Amino acid sequence: MCISAPVRPLSSVGGSLTRMSALPVEDAGPDPDDPVEILRTLPRQFHEQFKAEYRAAAEAAREVEGYRALHQLLRLWRLRAAAYSDPDYWASRAAAEEAVRTGNHEELVPVEDVFPDWQERVERRRRERGR
Repeated sequence: MCISAPVRPLSSVGGSLTRMSALPVEDAGPDPDDPVEILRTLPRQFHEQFKAEYRAAAEAAREVEGYRALHQLLRLWRLRAAAYSDPDYWASRAAAEEAVRTGNHEELVPVEDVFPDWQERVERRRRERGR
C-alpha cells in the first residue's frame, strides 16, 4: 500500500513539490516495551505485581511529567521479564546471594569490571536526583 498526500509547493527548494508518497514500513516486530509483550515473557507469578505498577505509572503518565516514569517502568519490567524467565536466573541469583552472605566473593564479578565507569554513573544519578 502506498500513501500519497498533497502538500503545498515549497518555494525555497527551487522546484515545485506537489505530491509526497511513502512506502509501507516493514513490520519490525513487536515493541519489547509493550506491556502485552512483557506479560508474554514474564512468569505468571509476577503478572499481578507488574499490572499494579503499570496501572499506577499509566495513571501518573496522564500528566506530561509522568511519561518518563512509565517508560522507565516498562523498560525495567522488560529486563526483569527476560531475567525471571531465564531458567538459570534463580539459581545464579541464589548463588550470588549466598556468596555475599558468606563473604565468599571468589565467584562474583565486581560491578566495576562489568561497567568500568560505574562510580561515575552512581555519582551522576545522585546529582540528577538532587542528593
